[in-house]
Amino acid sequence: MSDARALPLPTATVARTLGELADCLRARLREPLVALFDGMDDTLFDLGERARSGEIQQRHFDALRELRRERNAIQERFLATIGEPPPAPAKTAGDGELSLIDSDQLEDDLAIASMAARVAQRLSHLLHALDQRMAWLQGDGAVDPARNPFGPPGLCLAFREAARPLSIDLQTRLILYKIFERQVLAALEPAYAEINVRLAAIGVLPMLGHARGRGTHPGAPAHEPAPIVAEPLAAHLLTGHHAPPSTLDDDQRELLGALRNLLVQQTSAALAAQSRLAPSAQSADAIEAALTRHGASPHAGQSLSSPRTLARQIIDEVAQAFDGAQLPPQQTATVDMVGRVFEALSHDESIPEPMQPVMQTLTVPVMRASLRHPGLIAEHDHPLRQLLDLVAETAIGWCTSVDPDARALNDLHYSLQKIAGSNSARDAEPIVAHLRAQLEQQRRRSELAEQRAVEAHAGRERLWQARRQVNQALLQTIGKAAIPSWVQYLVTRPWMNCLVLLWLRQGPESSVYRDALGFAESLVWCATAGANRVEQLRMRAMLPIMETQLRQGLATVAYQDPEIRQLVDELQQFVRYRIGDLPAPAFIEAAPPAGSAPGSLATDPGSVEEQPLPRNVNPEVLARVRTLRPGTWFTFADQSKGSERAKLSWVSPYSGRCLFVNRNGLKISEQRPEDLAFAIEQGLASIVDSDGPPLQRALGNALHAARADGDDARIA
Repeated sequence: MSDARALPLPTATVARTLGELADCLRARLREPLVALFDGMDDTLFDLGERARSGEIQQRHFDALRELRRERNAIQERFLATIGEPPPAPAKTAGDGELSLIDSDQLEDDLAIASMAARVAQRLSHLLHALDQRMAWLQGDGAVDPARNPFGPPGLCLAFREAARPLSIDLQTRLILYKIFERQVLAALEPAYAEINVRLAAIGVLPMLGHARGRGTHPGAPAHEPAPIVAEPLAAHLLTGHHAPPSTLDDDQRELLGALRNLLVQQTSAALAAQSRLAPSAQSADAIEAALTRHGASPHAGQSLSSPRTLARQIIDEVAQAFDGAQLPPQQTATVDMVGRVFEALSHDESIPEPMQPVMQTLTVPVMRASLRHPGLIAEHDHPLRQLLDLVAETAIGWCTSVDPDARALNDLHYSLQKIAGSNSARDAEPIVAHLRAQLEQQRRRSELAEQRAVEAHAGRERLWQARRQVNQALLQTIGKAAIPSWVQYLVTRPWMNCLVLLWLRQGPESSVYRDALGFAESLVWCATAGANRVEQLRMRAMLPIMETQLRQGLATVAYQDPEIRQLVDELQQFVRYRIGDLPAPAFIEAAPPAGSAPGSLATDPGSVEEQPLPRNVNPEVLARVRTLRPGTWFTFADQSKGSERAKLSWVSPYSGRCLFVNRNGLKISEQRPEDLAFAIEQGLASIVDSDGPPLQRALGNALHAARADGDDARIA
């Protein structure tokens, strides 16, 4: 039985689309594949260097040579299989028979399945929409993630098959899979976002949203279903600007571990001469009491000290409580580490000045939680870390134009003060959950508004491109031919609208569009053909076909039946006149519509609205603007409103125009790259430093400062 849903695109269009999407994914994954083998090379070399026996060392170096020899072949085999139907699971037993599975094969299967499951869970917000779009595109009645040719299961199986010829042991193969997950699968988020955007742009379930997993909104009540959120096109369009959470976690864990170890070493060295250390359990209680006192300071009308000063005050207060005994190095390092990170955040220029005190309010809660869980700052799944990310995301986009009375700013500050003033981490948990739910809801609303703005702008740009290409095609068809006014009108008004609609729905390469363009060519030929017998016979044979094309084409652009019948009747009279059966009809000599009339043929539609390009634009600035990715924040100077923050949300693939939205997802402006580069040169716009998330920059800056302090101490 046939599926009752809307029919998919024509077979040729589906095949071409899948090929283009496969090429897109190959381009995205080619560089991570190189990084995969570079990382594997370093890992095996390091393992070989640290091996304690010659046999193990030789095994690692043999695997290293094998990978170097086969890396290019593996890359090409894997890339070549992208877009092909996922391979069916291999049978491990005969029909109806049971058999033991080789332990190595079982471990290999488990590694592949676990890897695919982790990626599918992490990217569920994108795969939910992608699986449905691929099922619709392929004409499947049911959505089966295993049949998605671009899904994680298929990619993992394809990589295993590509690497199967390698002569390496299981342990090395599992290391290869782990680095494949870290390097290659981590790059899938922007690729899946781009594929979703491309499919929506050609009409494959364009209004489809994706459901975020319930775990994404920990603050939401458990009984409420996860809301359906439209895909945040702006955050992902053709970008990769933001690294996936797993990659960020790895980088931040590395930075955090290096910072913590360095501070522990420095603290241990400073305490080497101390004979007295406070008991660890008692000092933890004393730190908790000190944090409670300092956290309540804002409610008492007192301002918090700077993060580094606050950390030093807490360490000194606890030392005084134990008659000068020093805190254990681990506790001292944790308090100092959080103070340094928030101190670095306070100097981050990407966070507006009014938001700095708001961010610093989280110093006490993060310090309290880090004493129990030292890796909190680098754990993306921790509730307090997620709240910190949400607050940082809110802070970057804040400006007075989106919050003129500072109500949102004050409400956020008050909520964070309540968290900081809690007597314990347990008391703060419900406040953290409630605030996270609020910020998540605000983010979802802004994402939905941003998507609507992008879709509206993308639709206008695509319509502009369609009209432009159809205009060029019709101008080329008409050329310098002297054609009657009626033919000029029919080709450049009703039929042009039909061609534009077919361009949008089917694409310029589709047979339907080319047939419709052929109607215009046939009509122009009829108007210019000679009067010999062969041409007259050809026109007579073409007339029924042209009548059918005209009737069907006009119906697609919502012409009424009387209008269709009139134009078809006029077509009959015109062709019969050209054949010599009728005298010249009166409508042929009617004056054509004005060139500026809606729908009429123009030399370059939309060009009249363009302002002249600015002169003397710095080519280096313009080149930088053209390489910016969606998600980059800008500060625009406004004499009446002061500075205004806006995010580059979308870049038109047709005209290159840049769409900007504010923190609420509302459109602020659209600019050509030349205008934007000129504004940057004139100081009217500036790019907000967004080299990674604020927290990752803060960790890096804190580590750099700690190393500098250690160098100064050694010199002293």
